[in-house]
Amino acid sequence: MKYTMSRLLRISLPVMMVFAAGCEDSTGPASHGTLNTQAALADYAAVDALLASPGLKNFQMTAAGMESAGLGAAAAVSAGSAIGDLATGDTRAFAQTMTEIASGASSRVPLISDGNRGKTYVYDADANRWVIDPELTGAPATGVRFLTYEPMGAEPDPSKPTGYADLIDLGDATTGVALQLMVVQGDLTVLDYQTTLTGAEGSGRVTVDGFLRNPQDQLDFEIDVRGQNVAGVERADITFDLGIADRTFRVLGDIHGENQAASRESAIDLTVRHGDASFRVDVDNQNGVLDGNIDLNDAAFATVSGAEHQPVFLTPAGEPLNGGQALVLWRIFDITEDVFDLFEDLVEPIAGLVIIAIIL
Repeated sequence: MKYTMSRLLRISLPVMMVFAAGCEDSTGPASHGTLNTQAALADYAAVDALLASPGLKNFQMTAAGMESAGLGAAAAVSAGSAIGDLATGDTRAFAQTMTEIASGASSRVPLISDGNRGKTYVYDADANRWVIDPELTGAPATGVRFLTYEPMGAEPDPSKPTGYADLIDLGDATTGVALQLMVVQGDLTVLDYQTTLTGAEGSGRVTVDGFLRNPQDQLDFEIDVRGQNVAGVERADITFDLGIADRTFRVLGDIHGENQAASRESAIDLTVRHGDASFRVDVDNQNGVLDGNIDLNDAAFATVSGAEHQPVFLTPAGEPLNGGQALVLWRIFDITEDVFDLFEDLVEPIAGLVIIAIIL
């Protein structure tokens, strides 16, 4: 689906940033209503720190290298197609393509062969590929281990290992494609999540469920992407739930989109909770025209209207928002954008790992 929540947010976020920057008192510690602005901004700062943590960044670098290492031409083309769909926001096509890769490349479930289970892969910079190191032990019995490294330009630096990433095959005859990825740095498990791929002709589903952690906080997440193309009607459904329990911070979202012929529409239902304060975002997009409301603790807070490329945010009385209100809305939309960025970060390497698993 071309116009997902991610697309809407990427369009509207720069507009909101400019608007917030032009308002007075947008960075002060004052509260608005029952919302403690300072505490809410601390929640967002904690998420920012998690998404920028060295453990996640080193994994992303290593996983990007895994993606291209040792792939055959057909698999590489399929992976490029799937990731291209994801990058353009076409979640339906991404889910369908990844399911076709998994089901078409191998009829066996589980995916990782007995001959490769329990093996550890290291990065060979001279060969620019991953190779098995027979001297290393500790890999999962039902999976494989990849060492993680600090970056050296655009490639992993084999002289600076940071930990390891275990790819564990959870699939059996009934569950289909199911993988767990666990990343350990030092004595801290910085990332642990499961990915499943299911589907049939014309439809696909990808789920991501787990946590991201640094020494201060843990972000729990569940993201479910479903795509379908039936009788020329493309449908995409995305649901997500993420939060930091110790901070009583949680974001829940439900997005539905349809595209057929010259008509396209989407509906967005989003809840963001900071302690006792809860925002509700309800926005419809009919052929590029927005219509929606934002509530705070069940009371009207703002309206959303206008074209999707230039949304208009006003108070329920039709007045401009003040600086504090604009800043809060900007961060709400910004954290939802983080959800899609996180999904892309987690699923893009998994796409490559799934393909690697199939050919291992």
